[in-house]
Amino acid sequence: MWQLIRNAQIYMPERIEEHDLLIVEGKIAAIGNDLTLPPYVQGKIFDLEGKFLVPGFIDAHVHICGGGGEAGPSSRTPEIQLSQLTQAGITTVVGCLGTDAISRSMEELLVKARAIEDEGLTTYIYSGAYQANRNLMANLRQDLVLIDKVIGAGEIAISDHRSAQPQIAELEHLAAEARVGGMLGGKAGIVHLHLGDGKRGIEPIYQILDNTEIPITQFMPTHMNRTHSLFEQGIKFLESGGNIDLTAGCDDYTEDLRVPYILHFLADKKLLNNRVTVTSDGNGSMPRYNSQGELVGMGIGSVRVLWRDIRSAVQKYNLSLEDALRVITSSPAHVLGLHQKGRIQPGFDADLITLDDNLEIKHVWAKGKLMVYDAVPIVFGQYEKALSKNYQNIEVG
Repeated sequence: MWQLIRNAQIYMPERIEEHDLLIVEGKIAAIGNDLTLPPYVQGKIFDLEGKFLVPGFIDAHVHICGGGGEAGPSSRTPEIQLSQLTQAGITTVVGCLGTDAISRSMEELLVKARAIEDEGLTTYIYSGAYQANRNLMANLRQDLVLIDKVIGAGEIAISDHRSAQPQIAELEHLAAEARVGGMLGGKAGIVHLHLGDGKRGIEPIYQILDNTEIPITQFMPTHMNRTHSLFEQGIKFLESGGNIDLTAGCDDYTEDLRVPYILHFLADKKLLNNRVTVTSDGNGSMPRYNSQGELVGMGIGSVRVLWRDIRSAVQKYNLSLEDALRVITSSPAHVLGLHQKGRIQPGFDADLITLDDNLEIKHVWAKGKLMVYDAVPIVFGQYEKALSKNYQNIEVG
């Protein structure tokens, strides 16, 4: 079915003058003014009455098949459900494993990604976990070349007490495999590195850059707003041509380490470019440790913090909507090599979000399919409704 969206304030994420958009077969077919549906087609018209129309969000770090486990089996987080993602405006998601690559597996991650895609979103995964050698096939290069969903390695942990403490030679080999595998597979082959609060920070990355020919853009270090010293390293890394990924939802951090302030700070310093991204770390566990490294509490991350923090950067720190949108649309598409994502542009996938005057999410389209209408999900995963009814329709005994 054809769909015509009219009277919108369109952000590509750059603001444009056109107000109408046509969706055909899941793609953006045209953008203009006074567009109409041909008389011979069946279609639907949405009049946005001046509301914002922006690209669907890309969340490049979500524990889609669950995470956690640091406090034992009962602390593992559950699989994410479709409507959790769509209500957060996420139309493209990259799944990853975390600390637990024993009871969670790459096979499980791949199947969950395929399930979410079957339900309507676009999905990818990283090959690996906190440990670098968790692949689907014999090696990372084969994963990148032969498995469509794999776009890089991650989240490989460094500078963290939960890391497998990989030696520099191991990281060099991993980066080389990602580089060549990405080239052969037509993918970015990104190395998505989890940064803890260890004193080395991103120094291991610099050692690789100093001793190999691997380009700085092969790396995408995340949690770069974890500590002040790590963020300072991140600024230098960014100035050197590297990518940095910030983590939303860090409400226990000081104000100057939270995403809204940092985006404002980077924009003020003219550093907010297409190599800065923000992710939610959604659905992962949120362990809390004391000064002795002992686990003292657990939580679970929400994907909703992604837009919450971006919205706050606009409303609290006066970041332009264009700059705010880029870090979760066109910039991750650029870093991850997702060529039909992250922009409102003819020929691109019709991943779209409507925002009201208060920048609240109202409607969400994923590949042209309306998933959320007036802030209420209208498409659900296979078992979501059954689960929400507390299994009342399931026979037992």
